[in-house]
Amino acid sequence: MMAQRLVSEAFGRADNYDAHAGVQQQVAAMLAETVAAQDLPPVPRVLEIGCGTGLLGAALMPLLPGARWVMSDLSPAMLARARARFAGHGGVDYRVMDGQAPDAEGPFDLIVSSLAFQWFNDLGDAVARLNGLLAPGGLLAFSTMIAGSFAQWRAAHAGAPCGLADYPDAADLRAMGFAVREVELAVEGGGRAFLRHLRGIGADVPRAGHRPLSAGQLRQVIARFDSQGGRATYRVALCLRRNAASQ
Repeated sequence: MMAQRLVSEAFGRADNYDAHAGVQQQVAAMLAETVAAQDLPPVPRVLEIGCGTGLLGAALMPLLPGARWVMSDLSPAMLARARARFAGHGGVDYRVMDGQAPDAEGPFDLIVSSLAFQWFNDLGDAVARLNGLLAPGGLLAFSTMIAGSFAQWRAAHAGAPCGLADYPDAADLRAMGFAVREVELAVEGGGRAFLRHLRGIGADVPRAGHRPLSAGQLRQVIARFDSQGGRATYRVALCLRRNAASQ
């Protein structure tokens, strides 16, 4: 609960999220195109987990006209920004909710999420809970960061503790029955730009128990990172799985 509160507060402080979220917007567009190519009912009922400011909704709603949408986020501030983005758009219900313990009333034809599942404490348990909200034949579709993300920044620590979280492995996602497409995107501009990016999107929450580096240590990390090209790579998996009840 403490970890989720910290995540909610960090994203709530990201007042200018969209200006820093170029990668997140690209991933949302890719996920939206992938989902729209799937076989869905003419008027699907959709649950979105971790909607943020509405980047995925903005990309996917035009591709699913008439869909009935439950848009949720752990952060009340983020949910308010999504509500403002879609003001006047009918067929959307907004709900503050932890996607790991969903309390929405199913069934849903589609449960979708972009770059939120990497914050879950237990991905397998959360997926099982969400799968229970799907209609027979319903689709669970999400993007998540995977192992290997930000390898350049981690390497620049050269043995000093790195506060970045560990991310799921693509092989583990496939073992859970997901069809997985892996993509890479990058943040350019050096270490300070990378840190501004993380702060700007609210993703600067350290792993549990991490002790922050001293100012001197951080300067050394940035210098090493910049000397190696100053490029931080996102590794992302786009994941699809049908409800097992339909198989």
